[in-house]
Amino acid sequence: MTLSAEHFQHEQFMRRAIALAMQGRGTAEPNPMVGCVLVRDGRVIGEGFHYRSGGPHAEPTALAACTETSRGATAYVTLEPCCHTNKRTPPCVPALLTAGIARVVLGAIDPNPAVNGQGIAQLRAAGVEVVEGVLTAECNQLLAPFIAATRFQRPYITLKFAQTADGVMASQDGRLMISGPAAQAIVQDLRGRCDAILVGGRTAVVDDPQLTVRGVAGAGGGRTPLRCVLTHQSNLPTDSRLMTGGPPVIVYSSGTLDGITSPPHVTLVQIPDSRLEQVFPKVLSDLHARGVTHLLVEPGPVLLRGLLKIGLWDRLWCLTSDRKSPTAVQGQPQAQAVQPASWVTPGTLNPPCLTQSFKTADDTIEEFLNPASQVFFAAVPSADALSCMNVG
Repeated sequence: MTLSAEHFQHEQFMRRAIALAMQGRGTAEPNPMVGCVLVRDGRVIGEGFHYRSGGPHAEPTALAACTETSRGATAYVTLEPCCHTNKRTPPCVPALLTAGIARVVLGAIDPNPAVNGQGIAQLRAAGVEVVEGVLTAECNQLLAPFIAATRFQRPYITLKFAQTADGVMASQDGRLMISGPAAQAIVQDLRGRCDAILVGGRTAVVDDPQLTVRGVAGAGGGRTPLRCVLTHQSNLPTDSRLMTGGPPVIVYSSGTLDGITSPPHVTLVQIPDSRLEQVFPKVLSDLHARGVTHLLVEPGPVLLRGLLKIGLWDRLWCLTSDRKSPTAVQGQPQAQAVQPASWVTPGTLNPPCLTQSFKTADDTIEEFLNPASQVFFAAVPSADALSCMNVG
């Protein structure tokens, strides 16, 4: 099929709108990242993106930035303009109509039931030409966290793990430092754009992590991730860093909680089932009810293998050091990671998609998407992955 010059132009400006939308990463949530480009006679006359939940949407931001009249112009928008009033900001459809926009080119339909095609219907009823289906898969992938929350009532799930060049994820005492400074800074930046961080019980005990965001100015617009532990134990050591203070902690336990007390900042939630495929969806449902839209899981080898086996993840970041583990030289056995190459086994229908690979001074960072995910639409790099090019 031969594509027209107009179609190529639509894609060109929609890609610009997607790039703009990505500037709202970590700050727009729980709203979606959205970009808007206003065009007249092939020239951009205004553009904008949704920066913060509760702030102006992409369309009015682009209209306010116009360098000339918007009357008769075309608006390229990654997401269907909103038309409902049950929110903190005015609807965007009336703003586009008042501005005299003649045509709206759309990427994705809004999954929010309060919109979901109604914005398109209102535009067409007012005589505005609407062009649908331009880079829809890419726009939906941009919206994946929003779609996960809106349509599937669960957070978007990112798995992140680090391994040495020989595949070691952790030492027996938790003292193995794997990633270099640049990769560590990238991880802290990623943490600051998530609503919650989850580790397994063994990691919480052996590594004694803080699970906080450190060294990132203004990460995620000031977000403080909820700290979570998934464990078979009844409780964690009382002197651990998670239990002695800091931001709120939720401990999801399959053990009995009878007679167990916890510090005021710690919430204990019992999920009486030892099977990960039964427990993890309940954890996700609970986190969704608490307003978590993006969950970062930092698993040890056991939890990583379990989540890969049940396939309940959306994105994975693998940080591989250039260095082998010190214990590999000494010949001491260690917990091993599942190497990306071994994910593709005979009979695998949906092997993970590598979307980005980035080299820092000491590590290689790879991003994979899960084709079996409910919110997989296109094998394209995420805004987080593309931001790595500006770090290190």
